[in-house]
Amino acid sequence: MYTLLIIFALIAAAAFFVYRKLFPSYTEPTVVTGKYAITNESSKNGDKPYYDVAIVGAGPSGATCAYYLAKAGRKVLLLEKKQFPRDKYCGDAVCKTAIEILMEMGIYDTLLKQNKAHIADSGGLCSPGGLSFVGKSKEILGVIPAAIAVKRTDLDEAIARCAQSAGADLKENHSVSTVSFSESTGLWTVNFDEPSSTTYNARVLILADGSPSRLGTEMGIVTEQPQGTCSRCFVKGGSHNLKSDGVVFYHKDLLPGYAALFRHPNDELNYCCYLIPGNPAVTNDTQKFWHDFLVTKDPNVSRALGKDAVFLEPMRAASLRLGGIEKSYAKHMLIIGDAAGMIDPLTGEGIHHAMEGGKIAAKFLAEVWNKGNFEEEVMQIYHMRWMKAFGFDFKWSMSICLFLYRFPILLDAATAAIQRKGDLFLARWADIMTGRVPKVHLLRPEFVVVITYELIVLIAKRLLGGGKPKEVSTVKKGQ
Repeated sequence: MYTLLIIFALIAAAAFFVYRKLFPSYTEPTVVTGKYAITNESSKNGDKPYYDVAIVGAGPSGATCAYYLAKAGRKVLLLEKKQFPRDKYCGDAVCKTAIEILMEMGIYDTLLKQNKAHIADSGGLCSPGGLSFVGKSKEILGVIPAAIAVKRTDLDEAIARCAQSAGADLKENHSVSTVSFSESTGLWTVNFDEPSSTTYNARVLILADGSPSRLGTEMGIVTEQPQGTCSRCFVKGGSHNLKSDGVVFYHKDLLPGYAALFRHPNDELNYCCYLIPGNPAVTNDTQKFWHDFLVTKDPNVSRALGKDAVFLEPMRAASLRLGGIEKSYAKHMLIIGDAAGMIDPLTGEGIHHAMEGGKIAAKFLAEVWNKGNFEEEVMQIYHMRWMKAFGFDFKWSMSICLFLYRFPILLDAATAAIQRKGDLFLARWADIMTGRVPKVHLLRPEFVVVITYELIVLIAKRLLGGGKPKEVSTVKKGQ
């Protein structure tokens, strides 16, 4: 027994040392005054024949950026190729960081009052080996829940309208065809698809044009194709068996991908399936197979849905640009959100990172605007900041993905640890998995010790041929 405790202590000490040493340090360059420094005469937005910033894409990242730039007094053009409300295919889970931004914008309470968002109080996970835990978070987390579920038709329009109310010039049905930069004027020209013959000029261009990022690709800054995919299908309220607000299901053969069920208002569900790179047997062209397979063949997913589940639509799917791009900036230009790959490779979640990235971009531009310097070495500061905030964590996520694919028992051990420790441990686990805190926190002794212990127990049980998968819930019947 004492030997085992010593081993645990050594593992924890080594893990904590690694945790303390692996954060990179960044030194931001000094921003000198540039040729476009603001003067009293040129600072009035109404007198400008051009916009300070043109943002291509009015999704969560672009609209959030537009909101904070408008609040900072900048003249902002926000371009959306479709008419709101318009759809976007994803899991619809909005996590704590994004919730805080929605609160700052005054949107959060409105979405709840209009019955467009549902607070996820009870939730959990089911491991590859069939271990499961469902707990409650409201008593632990307080005002800010772990997540809410809100359809993108409602969320995206709410943020875009908020940006518009803050002063951004929102133009819908404006599909950008080309952009070009003039060295002589220091302005971007934005052109549109037919039938529009209108053009707009802006000092800074921000690309928030989604995972494919056609413009970023054409400009040679985005150099790779999206790596993952996600699917979605809504399930009619009252036709399923799910008792909690959200559950993540890890199927051994799908790892590091997963499936999930999230409860919306009126008991409607979002059934989603994420294909994450790392498993050579799971490729993007197998999305429909896995989406359908889990419904009928995975015992945990099929039990949660039930035999009478009514699907309200055929499978919808979208691409995922994961893990961040190498360079999200250029002269007088930034790339944000899904276009910049601000999607966690471990979870496929990107709404909160997209919104945080949009806010970081806006804050950065507000700081440097009076200097009038938008050269590439200055715009690099934005990239350094979002990498420091959450981008570096994506490197850990990629490593964890490969580890989980090779050793699924680690998820079983983690679930067993959550069963042992309860709701508070689950809340801390959720903070790590959603990027609220860095993945490197998994190396802290509080996680390493208990998960290592459960791993040893599981290995021993399996060697001895014992143990039925255990299900644990702290949610009382009727809740």
